[in-house]
Amino acid sequence: MIEACVLNLMPTKEATERQLSSLLNSAGKKINIAWLTTATYKSKNISEDYLRTNYITFENITNRKFDIFIVTGAPVELMEFEDVAYWQELTKILDFTKTNSLFNIFICWGAQAALYHFYKIQKYKFDKKYCGIFKQSLQNPDSIFYKEIADGFYMPHSRHTGIKKEDIKKNKNIITDLCSGVEVSVVSSSDQKNLYITGHPEYEADTIHLEYLRDLASGKNPALPENYYPENNPALKPVNTWQKQAAQFYKNIINHVINLKGELNENF
Repeated sequence: MIEACVLNLMPTKEATERQLSSLLNSAGKKINIAWLTTATYKSKNISEDYLRTNYITFENITNRKFDIFIVTGAPVELMEFEDVAYWQELTKILDFTKTNSLFNIFICWGAQAALYHFYKIQKYKFDKKYCGIFKQSLQNPDSIFYKEIADGFYMPHSRHTGIKKEDIKKNKNIITDLCSGVEVSVVSSSDQKNLYITGHPEYEADTIHLEYLRDLASGKNPALPENYYPENNPALKPVNTWQKQAAQFYKNIINHVINLKGELNENF
């Protein structure tokens, strides 16, 4: 049994649960997932009853150890890190992952937050939202995480900020694995125990469509997501062109975690 914990900071909690559960189970291994929420900030998008029933807080896991720990993205990327309501709580959780988790995955803003906390790597704001499905270029093709994944596969991105490749190069403890154009998509730690993913391989076919509709409804006048709608027509149903590679990516991660557990010759 693989013990996983997911700090779910996304407003669409149930959709995120479904997406990550699907990918974590793609390797066909038994995985037990504990869902974590913040104690210092209460979500406005889901009922307290749902959170009480399905989620725990950091105080419930301080004495536990996990094989995989995931920190999701959050809709706070235009704020300074220290201004986020739960930043102090998050930094404690990030420090916890260094000692109490065998392998960690940080997604989108969660990746930016972890890179800032651990390595002081800053995020920078784009001129416009970077949104759509983007072709990936393998920068580290021999990495165990990309076994049976072809160079040129696609990954969803939906963000207003990014990290600079030159900032990653300055630190010997982290490596740029994937880029979409000039944008960094995945960074790994040199010990192969952490992945920082700025994109969203877990997204379902309609996730970006739903985000696009929300942006339209809120008057943000968003640009059409790139490489997403057939014929660039939002009336046509998007096709999930990344699902197979995303499943292989997570399968490689799960197999790596199993190997790490085997090297310890005991439950972590």
